[in-house]
Amino acid sequence: MKRLLREWLAAVGVVSARRHNAALQQLETLKAISAERKNSASAAASRAQELEARLRRQSDEAGKLQQKMDKWKEQRQHDFRQLQLQLAKTERELKVARDHLMAIEVKLDILEGAANVLDTRTRVALSSQRGGTGAPA
Repeated sequence: MKRLLREWLAAVGVVSARRHNAALQQLETLKAISAERKNSASAAASRAQELEARLRRQSDEAGKLQQKMDKWKEQRQHDFRQLQLQLAKTERELKVARDHLMAIEVKLDILEGAANVLDTRTRVALSSQRGGTGAPA
């Protein structure tokens, strides 16, 4: 009979004090867990916002650094082209200078040959005037 009465009261929504206290205790525990999870979720959301802001700042900085690097590369390429042009110009000037040097050397060889011929003629003429010994006086 007691059992039937309990089932009938449970069907109506009436519970024993022990069950009621256990349910209240479980409710309090669940409320505490819920509050803890809400705090944890709030902290995680806050951290996510901080990380997103940090990511945006770092992305902006990375973009600026990329622009600087691209500008630096362009400057280096420009400098390299200028050096190539200067090298080509210097090589042309070196070739012209070598050609001039060769021309001067040829002229000096001609002058040396002429000086040797003149020296020989002068010696021959002087030796014939002195008596033909050819020895220096």
